[in-house]
Parts: sequence; C-alpha cells; structure tokens
Amino acid sequence: MPENDFYTPTDIDRLRMENELLEFEVRFLRAHLGLSGGQGSSTSLQRLSRLEEAERDLVLLLRRMSGSRAGRVFRLNANFKTLEERYLLTPTPQDPGSPRRLEYLEGAERDLVLLLKRMGRPPLGRAFRLKREFRTLEQRYL
Repeated sequence: MPENDFYTPTDIDRLRMENELLEFEVRFLRAHLGLSGGQGSSTSLQRLSRLEEAERDLVLLLRRMSGSRAGRVFRLNANFKTLEERYLLTPTPQDPGSPRRLEYLEGAERDLVLLLKRMGRPPLGRAFRLKREFRTLEQRYL
C-alpha cells in the first residue's frame, strides 16, 4: 500500500463495527442495571420504576405526616418512628443494580401499603378519604 493510501471501511465492515458497538452497549446496560442472563429472572425496568415511585410517595407521605400538627401524636407510635428512621433519617442504598436497593424498594412498597391500610381504618379513615391525595394513593397502591 502506498503511503498516501488510507484504509476505508466497506459497508460490511461498518455493519460489523456497529454490531460490536451495540453488543457492547447491551452488555454495559445489563451490567449497570444488574441484569444477568435471561429476561425472566431479572426485574423489569417498569417494576423498578414503580417501586421507586412507591418509595417517593412513602417518603412524601411520612414527611407530610411528621410535619403536620399531629406529628407529635404520630411519633408516639413505635411503628411510625420506625418508618421515619428507615425512610427519612437513614441514607438509602443508591446503587440501582444492587439487590439491597431492590429489597429496600420492595420493603418501601410494602410499608406504604400497610400505612395506607392503617390510615384508611376507622375512625380517621373517613377524614383521610376526604383528601384527594389520599384517595389517589389508595387507588394506586390498594
């Protein structure tokens, strides 16, 4: 090959390079999300986003409850103090692909469901149901 001649890839070479790049991206994204092997064994992105939304809703609800006039009364309950410590005072596991993060999010969803069920019971259930936000959370998670 002369000095001034440079290699120019053919269409097949371009397709091969693009295929390798796509394979690398898929491997990177699976590793980043903690997905291994087949699709059936992994948590779907939709499920993960739903769990994160449940955690956000729980944190917002706990902040609202603890900041209300009745916050002191709520804190008398050991279960409420536990939820407050777990979701408001301690740092959350941030690695999106870790199994601990998934367990944490599933626990947050369970805790939100239990809290909504307890809030919906008489005598205060009627008062809470007057609020549109509470009804929305009930429809979404119960």
